Amino acid sequence: MRLSPEDLPSKALLSSVASPVWIPQARVERSHTDLFSEKLVFWTIALVPLWWILGIQVFVYPTVGWYLLYRSLQRPSRVTLPFGWQMWCLYAGVWLVAIVLNLWTGGAELGRSVTATGSILGVWLLTVAVWYAMRQLNVRYRVIVRAICIVGVCQLAAVVFGEIYKQLTGSIPETQSLLITLVPSMPADIFFEARLYNYEQLEWDAEPVTRLRSFYYWAPLAGTMSIFVCMGSLVERDRLLRWLSIAGGLITILLAAGRAAQVGIVLAGFIAIWLGSREGRRALLWCAPVLGIASPIILSKLYDYFFNYRSDSTSGRLALYEETFQAFTNSPWIGFGAQGHSQVLDVPLGSHSQLYSTLYQTGLIGCFVLAVAWIAISFSIYRLVRQQPSLSPTLGAWAGLSLAMLTGELAAASVTVFVFAAWLGCAWNWADRQVQQVPWSAATLAEPLTPWESFRRWWGGSG
Repeated sequence: MRLSPEDLPSKALLSSVASPVWIPQARVERSHTDLFSEKLVFWTIALVPLWWILGIQVFVYPTVGWYLLYRSLQRPSRVTLPFGWQMWCLYAGVWLVAIVLNLWTGGAELGRSVTATGSILGVWLLTVAVWYAMRQLNVRYRVIVRAICIVGVCQLAAVVFGEIYKQLTGSIPETQSLLITLVPSMPADIFFEARLYNYEQLEWDAEPVTRLRSFYYWAPLAGTMSIFVCMGSLVERDRLLRWLSIAGGLITILLAAGRAAQVGIVLAGFIAIWLGSREGRRALLWCAPVLGIASPIILSKLYDYFFNYRSDSTSGRLALYEETFQAFTNSPWIGFGAQGHSQVLDVPLGSHSQLYSTLYQTGLIGCFVLAVAWIAISFSIYRLVRQQPSLSPTLGAWAGLSLAMLTGELAAASVTVFVFAAWLGCAWNWADRQVQQVPWSAATLAEPLTPWESFRRWWGGSG
């Protein structure tokens, strides 16, 4: 059994074992990690590619997340739910009320209302459930980080395979999930597919654009998930694994061609480096003069990239947002509960932007509640990072997610919120361990095997 550095707040800790100290019961109970739950959440994240191949991602993450919450509630101690997460739950409640009222008045379709309810339970409330479960079960921070790194390495392997295939054949690899192969007529098949790439084409496109989807439902989602991969990998102990994972995340963001995610990773990286250490701030300050001199060129290139490159996509989104806002004015207080039908694009009205989606589906009331929740959670993460600067990648990831939400929706997939909520909850656990200056004996501080160490021991036949 080894001692983990994350469990040793100071070097003086082991020298203070001579005199016994009374420890509150609640702290003793929370100090124990639920190893079964830790293994479950580790493999649930690390095996993202497997669930994608099988076509069951949409089932796996809500099922595991709610089971972990159930398991965490069996513990006698309780973790306080921060104000931001309380408001997050209130927003889900406001959304459910909006759905019921619009179903009653005929303002929402039954099918889309069912889909919206699934998003509430399988994404929005799942976020809080997973965060709370990680806190209650005291899952170790580095376990989630290693799982995220494994996903990043798998993304890198998928990109290498896909790009080599494209160079050799001149076409994208045609991949498909086992579920769709067995049931080709599966409704809402986009949630069950396993397409590594796809051709994206709007009605006025001159030619289709190839975009990497990786292990996710669509390309922008791959970009958002890769922000988490890059930020989580920054704190991985294994140097080789860290850089392979970061490479997988960055290349995926590039080839997914999600412009919001590409800007989001820059913002996330800046925050992580600036708040992470004094050396990081010094390096950024040294780069500031060069960036200042080159800023006219950079701004010109950015404007061209966002508004001229694929201007058809930009124009389509802006037209969709205008149509959504006009519809919102017809029910400004409670919205329409569920998405509607757009006359501009072949996409649901009230989609492709969390801001417009919130206005359309929950009105001003829901928008206000969600804004309060988002600000409160941002402040909580910032306070956590100020106390423990090594956790700065979590704030960077949250900032990157917030930026990506300008042109995306949180309700898009449970895999992203599951990974981020688990990582964030374990960051709080790690911070708690650093401030608990409790004199334990060396035997008490012996760290149990991690899930990958247990797997290696099992594979080698020694356990």
